[in-house]
Amino acid sequence: MTSGASRSTPISSTPRQSTSDQYRPFQPILSVAGLSRFGISLEEASTCKPLKNSVHSYLQIKVAKPISYAVIPDGTQAVFISPQGSIISGAQSQACDVPILESGDYFGIRFFPGALRHFFDLNLYDITDQFTDSGYFPCANFQVLHHTIYEQDSFRQRANVCEQWLLQHYHPQPVTPFDLALSLIYQSFGNIKISELATKTEWTSRHLIRQFRKHTGLSTKTFSQIIRIQHACRQLCIKPSGSSTTALDLGFFDQAHLLNDYKKRLLSNPSEFFDRFRSDFSNP
Repeated sequence: MTSGASRSTPISSTPRQSTSDQYRPFQPILSVAGLSRFGISLEEASTCKPLKNSVHSYLQIKVAKPISYAVIPDGTQAVFISPQGSIISGAQSQACDVPILESGDYFGIRFFPGALRHFFDLNLYDITDQFTDSGYFPCANFQVLHHTIYEQDSFRQRANVCEQWLLQHYHPQPVTPFDLALSLIYQSFGNIKISELATKTEWTSRHLIRQFRKHTGLSTKTFSQIIRIQHACRQLCIKPSGSSTTALDLGFFDQAHLLNDYKKRLLSNPSEFFDRFRSDFSNP
């Protein structure tokens, strides 16, 4: 087997569902409880049909005072847009705090993992665990997009401006074994061996790592771990439980394994995590 695909992926192995149907990234701050906890108002809109497999959503948050809130790893890339400019967030391998220094409206775009390749030829490994400025996108008009967005009064108008900009730069790429690997990771909630991914995609493990680093900013193993911890966070927010049965149900070997992954990715244990977002998480 070579460093690339040894032969084309059989049609029967291609994803039956789009990856956007298989994965819904979870952020506690954007849950009903999280918004209430931090005093944030949220407006969110889905994208048009051509972009639905690449762009998770447009959103706008309104804050009445400066705040700092935690973002947990979810494999996505995001663009944060304020009246002053735009910041691009690479994939985060650990939880981090996002400070909002002034009250007001803040607009955002969330891209599904691996989806920015349909807009720009980028190596996302360059911005993993980083927030970078608008010059990272190789198009001059992105650097003035925030002006056009904030010339509009309503969230819907701002989303429309953003969508038109995205459509101008949208160049859908063909389905590859990378898409199959994403699908298999989502289907298993991250509980799949890299060797099995390599067998099913007919790519070597090394080539998988290169593709995942380029298109998600994360190694195949790290990305799988994040999808697993995402599933755990969502389930534990719905039904907080420290039992070993819950850990096993979530794909962890035991409670200690769950705690270790929490500490590695969220920099806390589940108890501390829920204390920070203490509220009713029955509607995440």
